[in-house]
Amino acid sequence: MTEPGDTARTRTVDYLRTRAASLDARRIRARVRSAGAELETALAGLVETDARRPVRPGEWTVAQVVDHVAQSTVRAVEELRHLLAGRRPPGPPIYEGLLSGAAHRVPWSELVEGLREAGAALDTLLEEATRRPPDDWAATVPTILTTDSPDPGIEPEPFAAELTWKEYALVQRLHFLDHREQIRRLRAALGVPA
Repeated sequence: MTEPGDTARTRTVDYLRTRAASLDARRIRARVRSAGAELETALAGLVETDARRPVRPGEWTVAQVVDHVAQSTVRAVEELRHLLAGRRPPGPPIYEGLLSGAAHRVPWSELVEGLREAGAALDTLLEEATRRPPDDWAATVPTILTTDSPDPGIEPEPFAAELTWKEYALVQRLHFLDHREQIRRLRAALGVPA
């Protein structure tokens, strides 16, 4: 008998493998690019005071979410660069709570610009993949994924999976979309319309 967490992990990995197998590099790039644009759109009109205003104790502010996505994307670009060259990336995986520690002091405009720059670097790398298929499609990277529970009282459960470059690129898309939704919820709680 399998545990509910095992089923959710299997479903997540199966989804990534199935989607990656059905998409070429051009279509993966388009999906990642679209998700990045949706994330940026969710930030439109936010001012610094609202971006830094906490909703609940212990919950990230919008500024921290933006910092997290930017920092994670910078690391993802480096890992993806190795995968596209047919190498396993060195170092530990990107953990789900990655922050630079600067979200509370760096001006909001710089945090947003950092997010844009990281997204542009990811897009450039994926554009290269459309012109030059990777030498070794079998290289993998250890990746920390999370499963969501339909019960809001249950925290997401992190787990590790080995992913190919296409699967890993699709995780970046899902990461953008998950945090887009988080920003929308935070804006609604702050009373700041999108």
